[in-house]
This record gives sequence, structure tokens and C-alpha cells, in this order.
Amino acid sequence: MSVNPANAPNLLIVDDDETIQRLLVMAAQDLGWRPVAAGSGQEGLDKLDAGIEAVILDHGLPGMNGIQTLLRIRERLPTLPVIMLTGLNDAETAVQALRSGADDYLTKPFELKRLFDLLRQARIARKEAPAEAPLAAKRAGKAALDSNNPQLRQLLGHMAKAARIDSTILLTGESGTGKTYFAREIHRLSERASEEFITVSCPALPRELLESELFGHERGAFTGATSSRVGRFEQATKGTLFLDEIGDLPSELQPKLLTVLQDREFFRVGGSKMLQTNTRVIAATNVDLRSRVEEGKFREDLYYRLNIIELRIPALRERKEDIPALTRTILDQIAARRGADGWQLSPGAAEAVVSFDWPGNVRQLENVLERATAFAEKSQLQADDVLHLLEGRRDAGPVGNKASGRGLTLQEVERDAFIQTYLRTGKNKAKTARELGISERSVYNLLGRHGVK
Repeated sequence: MSVNPANAPNLLIVDDDETIQRLLVMAAQDLGWRPVAAGSGQEGLDKLDAGIEAVILDHGLPGMNGIQTLLRIRERLPTLPVIMLTGLNDAETAVQALRSGADDYLTKPFELKRLFDLLRQARIARKEAPAEAPLAAKRAGKAALDSNNPQLRQLLGHMAKAARIDSTILLTGESGTGKTYFAREIHRLSERASEEFITVSCPALPRELLESELFGHERGAFTGATSSRVGRFEQATKGTLFLDEIGDLPSELQPKLLTVLQDREFFRVGGSKMLQTNTRVIAATNVDLRSRVEEGKFREDLYYRLNIIELRIPALRERKEDIPALTRTILDQIAARRGADGWQLSPGAAEAVVSFDWPGNVRQLENVLERATAFAEKSQLQADDVLHLLEGRRDAGPVGNKASGRGLTLQEVERDAFIQTYLRTGKNKAKTARELGISERSVYNLLGRHGVK
């Protein structure tokens, strides 16, 4: 008898401790997951299939340990989110887990809420991340991305040079332009390519947790800190730390980040031992940091420390000549994920896609194509399959204020796209976050930034 996909397991829990196993199963069910448990690495691999959307994996398994199991998982499903649990509280184990492909790790004993928050974040990050570059491109010492747009071609040249300089880099551009992808490319092209690339989203966590995430904490540093934990600056000490949405970094943490960038030294939360790091920092923002400085919301000295090299990523409407090839790539990625034969655009659908100005950029294009293919009856998508998913058709070319004859600023475009989505979803913050591909915390930040209630 076949399993109903709606009832099929989507979370694999691998732990040989039956008490922890039962606890995790019950907690997962309460949160809406459909868990299946395994007591060994091999049993976990036997239960692993395409329906599994995430894995909780213990490090200290009998026989095939957690690291070995993780490597086998990565061979079969390289983009599957995996959170590793370990009873060993040391940085070496953490780094080994992350280098083997774990999205994150927790030291036992741990808080269930923290575990499932990490799992949710990893699931979102994996879903939003662009597909891996072809292996040949990874091995080549040049950018995997190609473009017919002169502006983007120039950016790729600058990016390759900046990667080798090893300075702090600030990536600027609208939401959805692919700043995470470019950060990964810079890391891949750098001398640090064999080391860790770790991402931290600044608005994704409240200030207290973000400080611990970045710098780690000592046992007893705050309520719930039952064990010490290394931070991201320790984990990425020889690699690259990507600070996404740096404009939303809480003001209380800005001096501490400045100290790390200047002196390469920091303390864990609640710690007294000075730690050192050789991390290369890449930061990204979709807001005008210079304006934030003038408003007193961002430290000027930190701004200049971050803005050693600035790379501006153009919006999708600024490089429309790339849309046809980009569309084909995204459709191929969707087909590969679903095990489908694939789709192509009819001439009418292709014209609709190129004509639209894409305020949500590449992320919005991915979203529209994902939705258009979900219920497509044929392999060729028609114009009607695409048009009803677009947020009001606009003329080709940059968004313009036709009444005044001036072009909109980056901030105005962001504001219009955000407010349109927010109102269209009935002011539903969760739906707005999903459609724009951002966190709910970012929605609240944007509401405050643009004065929307």
C-alpha cells in the first residue's frame, strides 16, 4: 500500500538515545512536523527519501558516527537541512560538523525551542539559496555566473579581484538581487575557499540571541545557557563570515562588531578570556547605510570599517538581457528538484516575463516560476500562466515616476514593492514575509522604516 504524500514523514530524527528520540518525536509532532526516528546512522540512511525535508542527527552514534552519516547524506541530498546534536562541548567538534555539511549544531543538553528554531531557519535558508554552481565552474578560478549586461560583467570582474584582496566587503543592492550568492562566489574565488563560509542574518534573531550567535557564550551567561557555545566568529576564524542585512544590526552590538573588525579580538557573552579571530567579513544591506549614519542609526566608524570595498549588485530590471537565460536556469532547477521533465516559456509568456520590472528581483522571478509550474498542464507555459502571478504589469525598463519624469530611488522602489505586497496580503505579516522571501522580523523592521501601520 502506497503512503499518502500528505502523511509521509518529512523530518528524520537519528539518535540512539531512546529517551531523547521520543522527546524529539513528540516535540516535532506538536510543531506540525511528521517525524520518523532511527537509532543508527545506517537505519537513518535507509529511511532517507525525497520526502524528508530536514534531519536532526546525533554525533555520537554507534557504528557509523554522525559525521560519517552526514557525509553519506550529503552525497545523496546535498541541500537537505541538517542540524547536528553533540554531547561534546568543544570548537573542534563544531567545526568538523559544519565542514562536513551540517547547517548548525547544538550541544546537549539543549533547549527544544532553540533546536526547532535552528531547523526552521536552516529550512528557509536552504529553500531560498540559489542552486549550486556547476562543478566545472566551482573548480575554475573565475565567476560561475555569466551575463550579457555590461554593468554586471564589470561587477563580476571587480568581484574576482576583490576576492583575492582579502579585505572586508560591503554588498549593496535591493532585496532579492542575490547578495548571498555573490558573497558565496567571493568566498569560492578567495584563498579561503577551503575554509568555512558561515551566514548570519542580523534581523533574524533578537539582540540577546544575535550577540550569542556572533560571539558565543559561556555557561550561565544568561537564563537557559546550560553550556558554553562557540560563536560564528570562532567557527569561521579562517574562513568567511557573511553578515546579511547589516543595516538592521542593533545599535548595542555595533561597537562590539567594530572592535572585532579593528582588533580581531572579542569576548564571549559572559566570558573573561579574550579570543582572537582571522575571519574575513562580507556584509550586505538593502538600505542606504550612509543615510542611516546621517540619521544617527548606524555608527559612522563602523560604516567605514565595513565599506572598505563596496560592490553594488544591479536590480533585475537593470539587466533585462539576462532574464531569458536566468529563466531557463530557474526552470531547470525547479524540474531537477521535483524530478519533472521540465518546462519552457511560450513566446507570449517570455515577453511577459521580460516586460515586467520585477521589484522583488531574482527572488520574485523564482517565486513566480515556482508557482506557475505548480499546476501547469503542459510543458510549455503560456502567458496566462504567468500574467496572473505578477503584481500589476508595468512597462519595460526601469521603474519611473512618469508624473515627475524622474527615476525612483532604490529606497522608493523597495518601499513601493513592500507596501504593495503588504496591502495585497491584507496586512498579513506572515504572508508578506513568505511572498518577499524575508523573515517576519524583517517585515516588522520595514513597517517601522517606512512608517506603515
